[in-house]
Amino acid sequence: MAMTLIAAPQDFTPAYNPCKFIFDSTNKNLEGFRYIFDVYESGTANKIAEYRVLPTFGTGYGEVDLSKLLSSKVSIDFDPTNYSEIDTPNTRYKYDVEVGEEYIVTYSYTASLVNNGGNVKITPTTAHTFQVGDQVVVDAGTNTLITGLWTVLAITGTTDFTISALWSNVTDATENGTVTYADKRKTVTRDIEDELNKYVFNGALPWAQFNGYDFNQYLLDDDRALFLTSFPTSGITITPTQEVWFNGFNNSVTGRMVFANSNGDSFYYDVNNTEITTQLCVASPQLNLTVLSGTAPLIKADTTYYEVYFIDASAPTDSTTYTFTIDQRCTINDFHLVFLDRMGSWGSFAFQLRYTENGTAVKQSFNKVVEGYVSGTEWIYANTEAGLTTYSSTVDKMYTLNTNWMTEEMAIYFQELITSPSVYFYNGTEYLACQVMDNTFEVEKKRNKNLFKKTVTIKLANQDKVNI
Repeated sequence: MAMTLIAAPQDFTPAYNPCKFIFDSTNKNLEGFRYIFDVYESGTANKIAEYRVLPTFGTGYGEVDLSKLLSSKVSIDFDPTNYSEIDTPNTRYKYDVEVGEEYIVTYSYTASLVNNGGNVKITPTTAHTFQVGDQVVVDAGTNTLITGLWTVLAITGTTDFTISALWSNVTDATENGTVTYADKRKTVTRDIEDELNKYVFNGALPWAQFNGYDFNQYLLDDDRALFLTSFPTSGITITPTQEVWFNGFNNSVTGRMVFANSNGDSFYYDVNNTEITTQLCVASPQLNLTVLSGTAPLIKADTTYYEVYFIDASAPTDSTTYTFTIDQRCTINDFHLVFLDRMGSWGSFAFQLRYTENGTAVKQSFNKVVEGYVSGTEWIYANTEAGLTTYSSTVDKMYTLNTNWMTEEMAIYFQELITSPSVYFYNGTEYLACQVMDNTFEVEKKRNKNLFKKTVTIKLANQDKVNI
């Protein structure tokens, strides 16, 4: 037998995009053939799935897409108290794939049939696995009287076996034939080929972009490497109080995050995480920075922008440089929404302008019988008794938020806030889980107008219970 790898995902790939393994086997035309894909938590005996796959029409390849399985193994790491770097164990998953096969074994024989005490003895061309008492089906060619179902009466190791067919029914001892188990049992061979130490991460590239995905573009080891985010490298404006976290594919390499502002000051914090991915704070008033040159803080009253990048040594840089333009305009609110972007990082948008807050009382009621009472010889009731009675009351809070003017890059990135499954509302004091209620968005372009404003409606994810 021989198994050949035709295609496999890259070693580090978005979990929600296709994750297809394709193999070929020289046994694919055998009766009852199936490919067996065993998926394990990497480096362990913890099997998380097993697939028995028919050969595909035309090629006979075994194909399986593990994206549904593996995407269920990743989630989020959101820690708003992280002001430097932390590990992200939930946003990645390491797995192994072992590929085998199963098929119905057919033993051919070309050696002449032999008389063994009045019964037929068969010597197959390969070692057999029959035992005394097994039921077998023989296709004996022109020896039609021994074609059919028989019982194994004797064996000689794995060399030959004798069946209950009578020797007197053999018409041509030199005729070739085949023998199979009567119950069509299969021979199973696992782990013929394997693909080990694969990773998926909590990402989902757009359909048109996934074909161009190359995980090396995100490995932080050269000045063109991107962080695991769809955040634009420039054209983004943030407020001094806004917070953003990037995930970095540093692949166990430690180093520094370096910040340089428009005032000529530079700062850093160390990246000590030795796992394959790291969450890196890149915007926050609480950034835990050490001064390299100049004076603190990073954002001063006259700071117009700052740049941030990763290095694993003093020079050169080991990532693309991301530029944040600072919005120093007066704000009505210090609100912002932090959201999970398509590559698993936490982007944010500030909503500095006026907002509205609305509440909805959600009540569940039933109409009960008024008990009343007897007064004299008459049944009456008190006017304060209730028939319609509320047994559950909760409050839904909704906010309508407004951004300031934004650039085209920000307007394009804004759609990821609308579509994000995980959003947190910073109300100036704390983060609250919420849902964005808007389901439609417009991708605006400079050719129509230079600057844009956006409005979203959010609903807090948790209701307030009312005493009853």
